[in-house]
This record gives sequence, C-alpha cells and structure tokens, in this order.
Amino acid sequence: MDKANDILIIDDDRDLVHSMRIILETKPYTIRTAHNGKEGYHRVEEKIPDLIILDVMMATDTEGFDLAYRLRNQERYRDIPILMLTSFTQKMVETGADKFQHIMGEEWPVNKFLEKPIDPDVLLKTVEELLRGE
Repeated sequence: MDKANDILIIDDDRDLVHSMRIILETKPYTIRTAHNGKEGYHRVEEKIPDLIILDVMMATDTEGFDLAYRLRNQERYRDIPILMLTSFTQKMVETGADKFQHIMGEEWPVNKFLEKPIDPDVLLKTVEELLRGE
C-alpha cells in the first residue's frame, strides 16, 4: 500500500477546516491543521507536507499570501504545492483593490486557487491533480 499523502490545511475558520478534513479523509490522506500563518509555518518546519491548502485572509487580509511568499523564497520549501482558498475576490470588491496593490502584478506564490465556498468534488479533484504534479 502506498503511503498516505500528507496535507496541511492552514485556515482560521475551524468549521471549514473540519469540513475539508472530513472530505479529504475519504481518500488515503493524512491531514494536519493549523489556524494561522505562524502555526502553519511551524507545522511545515516539523514535517514538510506533500500539499498545503492555505486560506488568504486570516489575522490579516494577506496573511496567506505572506506565508506563501515566505515558503517560496526558501529553497527547502519552494516546491511544496500550494492550493489557496479564497473569498479574496469578494473582499477586493468590498474594500477596493488599492488595499491589495502590493501583491497585484506579482507572480502568485501558489499553484491553484479555489473560491469559497468550496465544492467537495472540485476540492478532491484539485488536490489529486496537485499531488500528481499537474
């Protein structure tokens, strides 16, 4: 039997984390969690995951981006696939793009985005693709 892929979910919405865990555990995945960027970085240091599922907005509106850039700028972590979950586009509509100007126009530090709310089938399909390197 193949080893289970290690997936780290970093999101401050504990209900969403619980829901994703239930969905992902229908497959042979080991799920670890963190509820903010600092805790998430610590989990990565403990054990490099096969995939990170990362929220954009946690303690700050760009905490997820900040963590993703930090990981991408370190050779040891730069190849970890990152799936970013976001209601970011809705937040930009509500607050205006100016607040996010410092990350606009930069290369995104993630492999894929999924918009919240998340469809379970799309989540599973996207996770499987990223784990295969697609």
